[in-house]
Amino acid sequence: MKKSLLALAVLGAFAGAASAQSSVTLYGKVDLGVGKATGSADKQVRDGASSRVGIKGVEDLGGGMKALFGFEHRFSPDTGMDTTTEGKTPTSTFWNGYSTVGLGGTFGTVNLGRQYTSAFTLAQDVFDPFGGYTVAGLRGVALTPKTKVLVDNVQTPTDAAKLRTANSIRYDGTFGGVSVAADIAERSTSAASGAKRPYSVAAQYALGPVLAAVSYENPEGAKDNLLTAGVAYTFGPAKLAAALSSGKDADGDKLRGYLLGATVKVGTAGRVLAGYASLKEDSGTTSATAKKVSLGYRHDLSKRTFLYTDVTRVNKVINSTEQTGYDFGVQHNF
Repeated sequence: MKKSLLALAVLGAFAGAASAQSSVTLYGKVDLGVGKATGSADKQVRDGASSRVGIKGVEDLGGGMKALFGFEHRFSPDTGMDTTTEGKTPTSTFWNGYSTVGLGGTFGTVNLGRQYTSAFTLAQDVFDPFGGYTVAGLRGVALTPKTKVLVDNVQTPTDAAKLRTANSIRYDGTFGGVSVAADIAERSTSAASGAKRPYSVAAQYALGPVLAAVSYENPEGAKDNLLTAGVAYTFGPAKLAAALSSGKDADGDKLRGYLLGATVKVGTAGRVLAGYASLKEDSGTTSATAKKVSLGYRHDLSKRTFLYTDVTRVNKVINSTEQTGYDFGVQHNF
C-alpha cells in the first residue's frame, strides 16, 4: 500500500512538472453583424473581423530554450465555410491565418512556416483604431494598400504589402523597450518574371504612453517596396495615432499614404473610434487619391464580448455608386 502511494506521488510530481513546463492554448473569435459594405448595395449578415479558431503551444526544453508552434483557421460563422474557399475555387490553404513551428530562448524566437510579416505585426497593424476590421477599417487604404484599382481601374487589385508569406523564416527579439523582427520567404509559384524573394524588417519602441514603429518591406515584385512609420500617444482616456507609408507598387507607380486615428474611452465600458486614411497612386502620367473616413463605437459587455457599430464613407475614386457603409454587430473572443 505504501509503495503504491509512493508511486502515485512520484507520477503526480512528474505530471505536475510536465504541465508546468508546457502549455497548449485554444483561442479564437467569432464575429457577426448586419450591415452594408462600401462598394455594395446589399444589406447582409457579415463577418466584420475575420472570425477564426487557433491552437498555439510552448514547451520548455530546458537551458532557457523552448519549442513553439501555432496554427490558425479562418471561417465564415454565418455559413461555416472556409474563407479561403467560399465563393472561390477551393485551395489547400486551410490554416490561412498562420501555421508555424519554431524555437525560442534568450536570443529571441525563430519561427518557420506561413506567418505574418514583420512589417505587418510591428508597424502596419498597430495604428488603425479599427484594427483593420469591420467596414470602418482604415489600414487597407493607407498602410497595406491594394493598387492599380485607382489609376488603372482594374477589377483585381494588386497587393502593395503582404500581410503574410508562406515558406518563410522570421526572427523576433526584444531589447529593453525595443522590439525588432525580420523575415524572408521563398517566391510564390505564381510570381511574375523578375520577382524577388519577399522580405521585411521592422522595429517598434514602446515606453509608457508612447509607441513608435517603422518598417521596410519588399513584397515580391521587381519594383515594389513600402516604407511605413508611425507614432501613437495615450493620455487620459484618449489614444491618438498617425502613420505614413511611401513606396512603389509592382509596376513602379509611386505610393504615398497616411492615416490619422483616435480612440476615446467613454465611461467604464464604451469606446469611440474615429479615423481618416488617404492613398495617392501616381503612375507618372495619371494619378488618383483614395480617401476614407470612419466613425465607430464599441461597448464592452464583458472582458471577452462587445457590441459594435460603425459608419464609413469613401470617395468616388474608390467607388462611384456605393460610397457609404455601416454595420451593427457582436464579437466574442475566447
